[in-house]
Amino acid sequence: MRWLTVTTAALFALTMIAAGCGGSGGETEPGAAEDTTEAAVDTLPEPEYVASPRADSLIPREVLFGNPENVLPELSPDGERITYIAPADGVLNLWIMNRDGSDRRQLTFDDDRGVIRYTWAENGRQILYMQDEAGEENTHVYLLDVESGDVQDLTPYDGVKAMIDATDRDRPDRVLIQMNRENPMYFDVYSADLTTGELTMVQDNPGELENGDMVLGYMADRDLVPRLCISISPEDGTLTYWVRDGAEEGWRELMTASPLEEVSPREFSEDGDSLYVTSNTETNTTQLYRMSLEDAGKTWIAGRERTDVAGVSWNARTGRPKVVWYNYFMRSYDILDPAVEGDYQRISEFRDAPFSITSADHSDSTWIVAYTTIQNPAEYYLYDRTTGEFDFLFTAVPELEDYQMAPMDTLHIMSRDSLMLPAYLTMPPEGEEPHPMVLLVHGGPWARDWYGYNPFVQLLADRGFAVLQVQFRGSTGFGKEFLNASYKEWGAAMQDDLTDAVLWAIDEGIADPERVVIMGGSYGGYATLAGVTFTPDLYCCGVDFFGPSNLVTFRESVPPYWRPADAMMDIRVGNLEEEAEMLQERSPLNHVDSIRVPMLIVQGANDPRVVKEESDQMVRALRQSGNPVTYVVYEDEGHGFAREPNRLDFAGRVEQFLYRHVPGVEAQMFEPVEDASSHLE
Repeated sequence: MRWLTVTTAALFALTMIAAGCGGSGGETEPGAAEDTTEAAVDTLPEPEYVASPRADSLIPREVLFGNPENVLPELSPDGERITYIAPADGVLNLWIMNRDGSDRRQLTFDDDRGVIRYTWAENGRQILYMQDEAGEENTHVYLLDVESGDVQDLTPYDGVKAMIDATDRDRPDRVLIQMNRENPMYFDVYSADLTTGELTMVQDNPGELENGDMVLGYMADRDLVPRLCISISPEDGTLTYWVRDGAEEGWRELMTASPLEEVSPREFSEDGDSLYVTSNTETNTTQLYRMSLEDAGKTWIAGRERTDVAGVSWNARTGRPKVVWYNYFMRSYDILDPAVEGDYQRISEFRDAPFSITSADHSDSTWIVAYTTIQNPAEYYLYDRTTGEFDFLFTAVPELEDYQMAPMDTLHIMSRDSLMLPAYLTMPPEGEEPHPMVLLVHGGPWARDWYGYNPFVQLLADRGFAVLQVQFRGSTGFGKEFLNASYKEWGAAMQDDLTDAVLWAIDEGIADPERVVIMGGSYGGYATLAGVTFTPDLYCCGVDFFGPSNLVTFRESVPPYWRPADAMMDIRVGNLEEEAEMLQERSPLNHVDSIRVPMLIVQGANDPRVVKEESDQMVRALRQSGNPVTYVVYEDEGHGFAREPNRLDFAGRVEQFLYRHVPGVEAQMFEPVEDASSHLE
């Protein structure tokens, strides 16, 4: 069984710069600055761009933010061919080659946003991939015939979000797809016949159950039958897990869980009588259990005290767990299946770097191993389990090897209320302390920073900045106490963690207090706006991309398919009806007069999560208050950057903004990228 999307989740791609937050937008709420200016200017003149004296010695932005040369390889089911993503005329597309590297040829011929999310069908003849039009996230599911090159849109419906859900090797010509065609708030489950392209609904989502719960989604068993349903109480966020014994059987309640706890279904057992789950109902960190579908009794399998289970590798034939993965500062694992112990030993000894197994053939005799380092996002090898031999495939960005990346250190910072905050610190290769510093805030906020190559971290360090990335409360992977400490703390304790980290860096002599920048996307964009608003003397400028500016409009304009989770957002962010005053108080838009530093605000015009009005209203208020702000809009992007010209343009504008407002740093020359969709408003 191969699970691809169990719930509505964002898929990560190496080339995406920003990810992960809730939506926002809508009209300006009472209490926000009243707009007395024109809404926007279609196109403002570009400022004069300049370079620093050392510009020629800097790592080129094209190397850091350009398309990877080869990335995301996947073995065909028989292990004889390898697909991968590579650029064609500057656009990422799907390619294929034989296992020995011969007969390379292009499979897709997209000339716009590129193809980056795909998987082999279990039949070995076809490939499935997902793609939206312009960042609006209404993805279609496409079926590609490997030999003929024919492409069929399995979900040709406008304004509908479709996702590949699950495949099964015993049913190689079927795939499950989730789609919200009937009701934009709810996803039904369809079975797609890959020989005819016909869709058949196998589970309709009723939306609301008799008890008032709202259905969040379904999970199928190893026969591709939806047998698990998860619903949420709109009153208090309680999650209920429902099961049934077969497609024609009735649903029965298996268990409930508090919204302050996590029970995540992972895989049905081979016999269908139990379910593998990660849960923290009895512990602080999530542990892996086998749960009986008869009485919800759990048998512990694996887990650690300090960090949550980050992932599980499964035996594709038996459905049993082979390896459990964790990530505190770096990836680590526990081996459950002795049959792979020798393989993991050889892989760990071959390269001294964190690794993952990204693909395997049906016989499980050949693996693709990806090593991740500070120097490069991925270095791929073909590993033959029968011989123990490694064959080099390719490096994601070979040009990076011509430059020295700055090392990333791990550390803890104590918050004012005695929480230990894991953090990453990257220092510039030259210069005397204290350094100019960027506090780079991750999105989510229920996500995290990762150890390894990061293009923005390396750009900033190369230009002379220290870069601090803090796992503030709410960051995932560190247990439920750490996560729950973030609830209803947007702009409060969560922001205090970031402030405390900056003060620590200043006290340690790392950061120059006159040259600290706050920067981030999505929730990191909100934190940027909150930082320059609530601690206006701490930062010299701010860079916000895709950030909510008003927590009320943030809640009011989420995509319709996020509405069933409103109760969870009430708990995590704040209730729109009962806590509106608190939400308004913590909205940077309502305190814009406190901001007195230059701002760069960036927005994707088609962002469904943080809609353009969120940035528009912030820019209007800043200009009304007389605060300098540069506003850049990308017309064909959403909550991130898919197109290479836009990524390069964005990175160049950030670099120039920082060079203009932070003394003592470096910058290359920048000119607006010709094919980028950006304009100044």
